[in-house]
Amino acid sequence: MAASSSQNSVSGRPAPPPLPESPIDVTQTHLVREFKLDVALTTCRIDPLGRFAFAGAEDFNVYRWPLAGPTDAVTKFVGHESWVRCLDFSPDGQWLYTAGYDDRIGIWRTDATEPMPEKFIDAHRGWVRWVRVSNDGTRLVSCGNDNLLKLWSLPDGNLIREFKGHERYPYAVVFHPDQKRLASFDLMGTVKEWDIESGECLRTMDAKIMWGFDQKFRADMGGARDMTFTPDGSHLAVAGLTEVTNAFAGVHKPMVLMIDWETGKQAYQFKDDAYKGMVWGLRFHPEGFVIATGAPQGGNKGTVWFWKPGEEKPFHTVTLTHCARGLDLTPDARQMAIPQFDGKLCVYELAAAVSVG
Repeated sequence: MAASSSQNSVSGRPAPPPLPESPIDVTQTHLVREFKLDVALTTCRIDPLGRFAFAGAEDFNVYRWPLAGPTDAVTKFVGHESWVRCLDFSPDGQWLYTAGYDDRIGIWRTDATEPMPEKFIDAHRGWVRWVRVSNDGTRLVSCGNDNLLKLWSLPDGNLIREFKGHERYPYAVVFHPDQKRLASFDLMGTVKEWDIESGECLRTMDAKIMWGFDQKFRADMGGARDMTFTPDGSHLAVAGLTEVTNAFAGVHKPMVLMIDWETGKQAYQFKDDAYKGMVWGLRFHPEGFVIATGAPQGGNKGTVWFWKPGEEKPFHTVTLTHCARGLDLTPDARQMAIPQFDGKLCVYELAAAVSVG
C-alpha cells in the first residue's frame, strides 16, 4: 500500500511538518539556486504555476529549468535563428510565447519533454522586441523594428489588427489591466495609449527623459528594457536609462520612470546618480515596493534596487556577480530570478533563511 502523504515514504514514520516560512524581508535577501550556462543570457521568466524558470540565451536558444529540481536538469528549446529577448505565457501556464530577433514569434508547449515549436509566426519586418498575452489568454500583442504593434488571436496565432503611429522602434507594449487599452514605448521616449478594438491611438505622452543622442557616434539611445502597469492600472513604470553621454560605452544613468496614467504626466523617477548603466528588469512586489535590476558600465557586478514608490532612493540594494538582463518573480512573490551576462540564472529568496534544528 502506498504511504500516505503524512508519512515518510522511506521509513514509514510520520513526515516532519514543513518548515515555517520567514516573512518577506528584502534586507535578508539571499541566493538559493543558481543555474549556469556557458553563454550569456538575454531575458528570463517564471511560468505562472511556479514550476519552471526560462531564460533566453545568446546562442539563440531558450532554456528551461525546474525551480525545485536539480540545477543540471536543463531543457533546450531550439528553433529561433537569433536572440530571444522577451517571453510570456498563457494564463494557465501551458503555452510559452517567444519574441525573436529573427522577426518571428514562437509558440511552444511549456512542459514538453522534447520541445519543438508548435508554430512560428512571421510577425514583423525586423526584430520582434516584445510579446505580452492578455489576461484571458485569447490575444497576444507584439512590437517590432517595423515600427508596428500587432494584435494576434490565440491559440491560432492569426493577425487581428496592426497599430500604426510610432516613428521609431517600439521597444515594449503591454495590456492595461482593464484589457481594453495598450501602452507602448519607443526608442525616442514616446509613450502611446491605444484602443484595442479600434486600433486608434488615444494619446501620446512625452518621456524623452529616457532618450539621449550620442554626439560622438551620432546615435539615438533609449527605449524600454522592461515595462509594466501597477495592478490597479493607475501608473505605468518603464525601466531604461537617462542622461546619455556615451551610448556605446554605457555612460548613462539607470532610471525607472513612473507615469501617472490618468494625467499622462511623470509621477516620479527612481535613479541612482552614482551608477553608470541601465535598468533591465522591473517588478512591483505585492507588499508595496518596487524591484529593479541593473547592468553597469563595463559589465561587472550588477545591482538589485528595492524602492518604495514616491521615494527617490532605494531602501536596500543587492550586488550581483555580473550585469543583470531582466527580472521575474515567482507566483508567491517570495523569490526572484535574475538572468545575467555571465550565463547564470540566479534565484534569490526575499526573506531570511530558515534555520533547521
